Amino acid sequence: MEYTREFSIAARAVVAALLGCAVAYVVLLLVKNHLPSFQSNFVEGFDMALADRNCDFCKKAFYGSFFLSGPIAAAAALYAAYRSSGSLALSAITASFVYLALDAANEWRSPAIAIALLAAAAITVALNRGANNYLPAAKPSADIPFSVGAADLLAIIFLALLLIPSDLEGLTAAVRDEAHKVSYFIGPALYGYAPGLVPGLDFHSHYGPALGWFFHLIMGDGWKSAAMRAVGLNIAITLATYIQAYFLLNYLIRSRLAAIAVITALAVLAFSTTGQFYSPSAYPTRFPLLIVFALAISLHCTAPGRLKWLIASAIMCAISLLWQTEIGLFFLVTGTFVAAIVGGFPNYRNALVFAVTSIGAAILMCLVLFGTRAFSLEFLIECFRPLVLYGTGWGSTPIKWNLGWGIIYNLPLQIVGCITVGWAAIRLSRPSDSWHDRFVTGLLLTLSMIGMALMIKWVNRTLDAVWHQNALPLVMVSAWWIRQFSSGWQPSFRRTAGATAAAATILALLFVQDKNNPHLYGLRSYVTYPSLLRWPFVSSPAVTWQEDLDQITEADAKFIQDKTRPDERVLVIALRDWAYLAQAHRAPMAYFMPFLVSFDARFLDRSMNPADRLFYDSMVERRPEYHHVQEVMKRIKRDFVAVETRGNLTLYERRRP
Repeated sequence: MEYTREFSIAARAVVAALLGCAVAYVVLLLVKNHLPSFQSNFVEGFDMALADRNCDFCKKAFYGSFFLSGPIAAAAALYAAYRSSGSLALSAITASFVYLALDAANEWRSPAIAIALLAAAAITVALNRGANNYLPAAKPSADIPFSVGAADLLAIIFLALLLIPSDLEGLTAAVRDEAHKVSYFIGPALYGYAPGLVPGLDFHSHYGPALGWFFHLIMGDGWKSAAMRAVGLNIAITLATYIQAYFLLNYLIRSRLAAIAVITALAVLAFSTTGQFYSPSAYPTRFPLLIVFALAISLHCTAPGRLKWLIASAIMCAISLLWQTEIGLFFLVTGTFVAAIVGGFPNYRNALVFAVTSIGAAILMCLVLFGTRAFSLEFLIECFRPLVLYGTGWGSTPIKWNLGWGIIYNLPLQIVGCITVGWAAIRLSRPSDSWHDRFVTGLLLTLSMIGMALMIKWVNRTLDAVWHQNALPLVMVSAWWIRQFSSGWQPSFRRTAGATAAAATILALLFVQDKNNPHLYGLRSYVTYPSLLRWPFVSSPAVTWQEDLDQITEADAKFIQDKTRPDERVLVIALRDWAYLAQAHRAPMAYFMPFLVSFDARFLDRSMNPADRLFYDSMVERRPEYHHVQEVMKRIKRDFVAVETRGNLTLYERRRP
């Protein structure tokens, strides 16, 4: 088919670009100890030195250069190629040599072997210049309308049974002391109890400025409701995303069975450890609008002269900027690029319309939600400052090259993404395809760009559930390409290949593991999840919340309420400070929640210096491993004096001079 020939041409160019990036990477490894160290301060008082030391500069140089050069090489090859196609087998051999060379350079500590493997890869690139695949004759693409049948309803029911818990309270209680759900949803939502507070100026909303505003509307009354609704919202977004992904994948590959199998595998791979759905960042909660954004921008590709779908996608981008700033930026770059190439590159008008509408809508939403105080440089800096921290990998271990379970996430999916971006850019810039072809090409381009952006932060680390979520767009793109190549196979061979892939997937779900991150993954983790699928066969144990949560009483909440005004910000020093404040309906004085796990030591000053009084729970002393426990206790003893104790809490007031 024409698509497969174009893929082969692009693949040859992309692996050649990969080889060039790998050579530069190995050179960097050899000289990195002689390079000057870089240190940056994103804002005054924010020390980035530790983060910069942990950041793997060579890793970012390799992936950053490959993600730029790969699509450009693919587009250039397709623009200039007329007859040759290139051999997929030789392209795969080139990529394998490169991967082994990178492994040798890192793990084996053998530059000589790495150089020899890179030389072998260069030979395969040279041989590939005159190679050709046997490809079946081109067939016209079928424009099959979208439809929903009984089988699709069964798939929805299955995904619901797979992901909805039979006991939400028991599931939430089992999460115990995880702080992710607090920093993501509950903490920012608590500031809604005091009027007029603005994220970035008065508190830190770690992922997006509007998360707290939204969750405050639905968090309910008290700490138990807040915790359960945070986990419940995480589950709801995950289920909605997978249902949308199932329908989109079914439309792309025309196989309900394959679509539900792929989505189910990704859903099960999302499970890790025995505490599920505690961390929104490990699930699609970060990008709830991914599928609908891809659909909207792809509908624009079918009629680039009309702006309604472009504006609709820009509004979704604006919402994403406020929901999760990092994801919103991915949408902004992707949407602007797609708008610029559709219908003939460069389309400055459409690109400008998308970018201006996205940014303008985001500014307008901030004005409505937070008022004119949001129009400040500090607000903007605080919105984007976490991206600098994310970019350091949170002190991640150096880049890993090996043949373990994570290999598919380290290069193969990114290679497919680079090929697709270059291929789709060329096709969309030539407005000769049918409505259906332009729509599908727009989908593949959008999913590939966002997929590569999602994976670069977590790529080549220890195995992590976040990988499987971030890989969702690229897995869907890869599935579409597999369908293009397999459509010319004999039916018996296609069935055999499908059965083999299914067996390999089941084995992966059963045995996926990483010695550097030895948690339960896949099916071994999922069997501990109290899903509706397991409900008829497993009895739920009695719900037992963590001890320090069960000890938070109405008397503690009344103590806080009696000593503070309803609109007053309150500083609580406790392992579960968020729970006390949720129960008392008070906004935190702490600049970040949970306070004791603040990632920035500067937050201690911003939280404790303006406080004239605070409530202290002595259980803090049992957890000296928390980041700031010792420093906080020292400040309390030095600057405050106890005045009253009720239940678990002691009220302290600042010492008078």
